[in-house]
This record gives sequence, C-alpha cells and structure tokens, in this order.
Amino acid sequence: MNKYFLLCCILVFQISYSQTFKNDSVKQFIDKSFTLIQSHSINVEDLEKIKSDLYSKSENLSSVDELVPLYEDVFQKLNDHHGGLKYKGKTYGWQKPLVSNNSYLKEKIKTEKTVHSKVIDKKYGYIRIPGNNDFSFKKVDSLADDIVSHINAVNSNKIKGWIIDLRLNTGGNMYPILLGLKNFIGRNLVFGGFKDAKNQPSGKWEIYQDKMLIDGVELEHKKALEYPIREAIPVIILTSCYTASAGEMTAISFVGRKKTFIVGEPTANYTTAVQGFKINNIAGINLSTDYVIDRNQKVYKNNVIPDFEIIGGDDLKNLENDHKIIKALQLLKR
Repeated sequence: MNKYFLLCCILVFQISYSQTFKNDSVKQFIDKSFTLIQSHSINVEDLEKIKSDLYSKSENLSSVDELVPLYEDVFQKLNDHHGGLKYKGKTYGWQKPLVSNNSYLKEKIKTEKTVHSKVIDKKYGYIRIPGNNDFSFKKVDSLADDIVSHINAVNSNKIKGWIIDLRLNTGGNMYPILLGLKNFIGRNLVFGGFKDAKNQPSGKWEIYQDKMLIDGVELEHKKALEYPIREAIPVIILTSCYTASAGEMTAISFVGRKKTFIVGEPTANYTTAVQGFKINNIAGINLSTDYVIDRNQKVYKNNVIPDFEIIGGDDLKNLENDHKIIKALQLLKR
C-alpha cells in the first residue's frame, strides 16, 4: 500500500509539471521567477505546491500580461508581504492587512514629509524622522545631513535625554537614517545585521573608528555634530503600527543600547531585507531574503514589540498632550 501511494504521488507530480501551456512564454516566465524564488527567498517550504498551483491556473492564459496578477496570490502563499513582482512599472504583491489601525497617524503620514525637531521642557531633545523614497541611493548624504542639522538645532550641554520619533517612518532607505543617528547608536560595536533562512550571518551593521559600515559599505556623514552626543545619554524610541521596514530597522538598531526604551505601538512587521532580481527587460522580482538581527543577535521574524505599549493618544501638534510623549518623559525623568 505504501509503495502504491508513493507511485501515485510521483505520477501526480509528473502530470502537474507536464502540462501543455497555451503560450510557452507564460511557462518560461513562471520557471524563471521560481528559480529566483528557490535560490533567494526565505520562504520556500511549500514552493513546489505553489508552483504547481500557478501552473494549473496559467496553462490556458494567452500572455504574461494575464499571468502577473496571479503573483499576488503567490506572495501571499510565500508569506512575503515585503516583496513583490515588478512588471511594466506596476507591482504585484500581497498587501497584508495591518494588525491595528491609527487613523490620526494615517492622516499625518500623508502630509508630514520632513524631519522635525524641538526642545521639550527645556532639557529633552526631540526629533521626528519620517520615511523616505531614496530607493536609488541618490540622497543618502542629503538625508543624513538633514537629520544632523536638526540634531544640531536642538543639542546643547543642557539636553539630558532624547526622544527619537519613528511613528511616521513608513520605510525607504535605512542608510541615511542610521547614518544621521550614528552618534546615538554607539561607538566601536556591531549594532545589528541580517541572517538568512538557514540562520547564517548575511550582513553586518557596525560602527568602527567613527565610521559606519552597513554590509561592508562605508558611510560617513558630511555634516558634523556641533556638540557631541554623550554615549550614555538616555534615549526613547517612539513607534506606531505604521513604523515599517527602514523605520523598524532603525528601532532595532537601538535595541540593547543602555538607557534606551521603545515606547508606542507594535510595528508593521516588515523586518526582512529585500533584494531585487531581474527576470527580463520588463520584469523583476523583489524577495525577502534575510531576517534582521539586533546587537544581541536576536532574530526578528515579526514586528518590533515596544517595551512600553501605548496605543493611540497621539497629538503631534501639541506634544504635551501626546500620550506616547508623556510616557517617554516619565521614563527620561526617572
């Protein structure tokens, strides 16, 4: 009986992969994309079944144009909401619903696009850093220098602690954000990195001799701090359900730092490194390839959970009424 069952499985497998396609280019596109998924994705447990299902749905399609919308289901089955298929300028991926919602911050994200800083209670520095769209790495210096300029506008020997607000940071390029905040993160240390699906190191974030290296890429901001950041100065990181990707990685870079707490809402769960791979001249595929780790080697396969959870109560216009700011100040004063 067992041998018969095994034979049936083999026959079913062979039949599913010997389907006749109406258009050979459809099958070729699937095969090329799944070769890339197999080689690079962190989620390949059910890959053969996912491919077989896509074959079945695609055998009578006339063109790749008809095929690409089906990749939304592929990415859902891969459990990869950070990646997506790029085709003729459009993206086809899985839009996983957020576990929570914050209508106030959702509206603020639409209008608040620049860094904001101020002094609170005459002795606490506050800087709010939104997401960016520097996916081509053309603005690393300018974005990092803008953060440093805002730090300079607030910093002095009177500042006793800092609040770094990532609630509106929906992602983008993490390089300029980490570079701008380098002096807060620490000195001469490895403060994070990546591990692949086999739990092997695949990237390293470090600060050495006042230079930041992200996966071996050396970064150094052009604008200097006018007043040094004390190594042991207390720092509070604020997060929301919209803090995503680069925003989450920035928060993770502070995990394990002394006198540092994360306050706010669990983040959006985009804690994977994403890489792009070419399929042909008009298509490519972005895949989650690695998990983020913090300075203590903890792997983040899901979102960042704050040390002190504060849901809602946001008021960016009147920070003295903002519940997350109120909690942050309590911790700083303590």
